[in-house]
Amino acid sequence: MRVNWKKAITAVMIFSILISMAGCSHKQEKTPKPKPQPTVVVNNGNADAKGSGDGQSDVPLVIGCDKLSKKFNPFAAQSEDDELAVKLTQLYLVSNDRMGRIIYNGIDGEVKTYKGRDYTYYGPADVKVKYNKKKDETIYSITLRNDINFSDGEPVTIDDILFTVYALCDSDYSGNSDLGRQNIKGLLKYQKNKKVKKISGISRINKYMMSITTNGYSASMIKSLQIPICPLHYYGDIEKYNYIKNRFGFKKGDISTICANKSSPIGAGPYRFVKYENKIIYYTSNEIYYKGCPKIAYVQIKEMREILNKTQEKIDRAAKEEPEGTLNRNAVALEMTEGTVDVFNTILSKEDIYWVTSVNSNEKLSGNKISTSFVPTGIYQYIGINANNVKSEKDAYSKKSRNLRKAFATAFSAFKSSLYDYYLDGTCIIQYPVSSVSWLSVNENEDGYSETYNSDMNGYALYNKDTSAEEKYENVKMAVLSYLEAAGYTVNDKIVISAPKGAKMSYSIIMTDREDSPLYEMVSQTSSLFRDIGMNLRIVPVNSERQYKNKLSSGRHQLWIGQYDTNKEDSLYVKYLNRNDIFGLVKSNIGGLLRRTEKPIKDNRLKKLYKRSYQKIFNMAVEVPVYEQQTAMMYSSARIDIDTMTKDVTGYYSWINEIESIQMK
Repeated sequence: MRVNWKKAITAVMIFSILISMAGCSHKQEKTPKPKPQPTVVVNNGNADAKGSGDGQSDVPLVIGCDKLSKKFNPFAAQSEDDELAVKLTQLYLVSNDRMGRIIYNGIDGEVKTYKGRDYTYYGPADVKVKYNKKKDETIYSITLRNDINFSDGEPVTIDDILFTVYALCDSDYSGNSDLGRQNIKGLLKYQKNKKVKKISGISRINKYMMSITTNGYSASMIKSLQIPICPLHYYGDIEKYNYIKNRFGFKKGDISTICANKSSPIGAGPYRFVKYENKIIYYTSNEIYYKGCPKIAYVQIKEMREILNKTQEKIDRAAKEEPEGTLNRNAVALEMTEGTVDVFNTILSKEDIYWVTSVNSNEKLSGNKISTSFVPTGIYQYIGINANNVKSEKDAYSKKSRNLRKAFATAFSAFKSSLYDYYLDGTCIIQYPVSSVSWLSVNENEDGYSETYNSDMNGYALYNKDTSAEEKYENVKMAVLSYLEAAGYTVNDKIVISAPKGAKMSYSIIMTDREDSPLYEMVSQTSSLFRDIGMNLRIVPVNSERQYKNKLSSGRHQLWIGQYDTNKEDSLYVKYLNRNDIFGLVKSNIGGLLRRTEKPIKDNRLKKLYKRSYQKIFNMAVEVPVYEQQTAMMYSSARIDIDTMTKDVTGYYSWINEIESIQMK
């Protein structure tokens, strides 16, 4: 919080400042530690238990999905919908908060603040991370709670975690977990079967403690420990488990027996899998769930692809017969109001948003029938500019070259607002190359925040409310011309006459989808502006992902529209100095700074390093972050008690993380 004490000249203002300071430093309160409290007699957590407890609603919560592949196995599930089916039954070793920060003290819980609210996060384990600089190795010490059971009543121990870890690290594993690709000591020798019977960096300490040692330090290692704790007695073979004899519950190099059971997952999660029938999965609540018996006794996951396709056909027929008819044109909204599904995750277009709002009596996205919240996904679109191919004279990193790229970056950034017409309420324009809700992002209230290239317009105001659209366009043009002149271009009467040596009068930008792309209008406006000043920005469409990748890997590309998934890879070094050098930065001096962001340092210092890195990237003008993709989480407010729904859902923190607290009406 920034306070200007020089302006505090009256008692009233001083009082206001003191009050606001008190609000910023409020005492965080921790919610009570959850304990398993069965509400009905459970036969040792028998899977046949009906899942109905005191005060529970018998009305099922129906979750919609696209299509299930029926691989309901934590080691084999790969599709998003199959992973959802598994997630309801599983307990995960490590978790994170709403901003993507790891929860290290899950047993006693950690309080984290998000958007002014305090949230307490609990988990099944504590993880301590200690880096030894002299040995250049990191030790991850894991302590497991000693009072957790799987839904069948069997206790959860460190042996279940060891079994899970060895299965995920096995050379035969081909799922989504990247634990087997981490730099764990002895892992590579074990996978290559070089007479190594165990992974030397993994140690069992006792029934509830273990450690994992890695060579060096990697920020991705702790994230790779976000794994389900799978029961050895169910997925593995107890007869084949003996830690002292280097036997881990299955035959090394062959996890086929572990993956054989694809249809009936078991874990220590909030729900028990009952059956899959007629494209619907049925669950009952797990009364011995460590955070308490879920308030909703029954949950279903229902395939919606076929249902929505038939509904859409009905809508299309009605539209032809009666174009001005009142039938809702959004299939999801129709099915939700008719009670087919209670929760659904989808993408809403401008037209879809209109039809969803028409369902509610208040004509808003959230009302008496449907409640909608937009969730940033961590996947964002950007404009890339290759420094080697967009430069002035010979030096790609000189001030002149940076000014040339800033001319393009300024125009793109100024025309971002066209996305509001495309996504309406679902628009999430970003200024930094990271998820908008990530703790590593820079928000508007922080020192050093800037609207990237919009904040460096050489004095040309773009967002003055009193400025007309024509004036704003003229201001953008003047800012672009100013950068081009600084780059060495000859400008006469607002027209570019000639380019300096090494630069061009015509550049091209690669994009897929062309008119169907949400960025097309922004790119088209930028192209028109450069045409108005005598230059050319040519839009080059590509017809396939393969053609797109080939153009980027050729090294001859100039500008392009890219997409980046921060959930899969958040290493700045890997992104900007990758093998193909798509940004043209390999020969720059930025590598040292980016490497420092991957060292084991405190969070506050790490965030400062990220902020410095962002500013370096912006100064190089090789990337213009544009917008983060958002999905619309739609809930039936007619059947769900919305007040009990998980608050502040983000791409890092699903509503399912607190499903045990949700209630039906």
